[in-house]
Amino acid sequence: MLAGAVLSGCGADDQQAKDLKEARAKVQELTAEDTAADEALAAAKTLLVEITTYSWKEGDHEFAWLDKIAGAELKEKLAPNVPLLQEQIVKGKVTAKGTVVDSAARVVDETQIEVLAFVDQAITDETNKDIKIEEQRVSMTMKLVDDQWLVERLELLSGTNNEPVQ
Repeated sequence: MLAGAVLSGCGADDQQAKDLKEARAKVQELTAEDTAADEALAAAKTLLVEITTYSWKEGDHEFAWLDKIAGAELKEKLAPNVPLLQEQIVKGKVTAKGTVVDSAARVVDETQIEVLAFVDQAITDETNKDIKIEEQRVSMTMKLVDDQWLVERLELLSGTNNEPVQ
């Protein structure tokens, strides 16, 4: 009888060890997801400020952020609009400053994060020196590619141009 109690006690120890191992694995997974969400959200916020901040002055209206677009289809949709947009920025002497007011991330997996961001863009131009605030609401998917967070999907949810860009 004593031998049976000892053996059943060993079985409980094995189960506890297995449960502990599974719990540690889950904690590691959740920690990795939290880290991914933090990194992707930081990259998204930086990129959104780059996208919404520009000036008509020489060199201040470049669109280098296009290199941070992962999806070829999205890049192909955005790239053709750049020359016209640059021309309009210079012609109208437009200056814009973007600020991410608030944002949140949802983990799909460690390499894909959904981001919702509220971006305010302060705009002035040659004809209107008063600052106009555009409130942009953006949904985007960030994808980890070669250790860099890039935009896979970008959709404007509100503002003057609220057509999805996908």
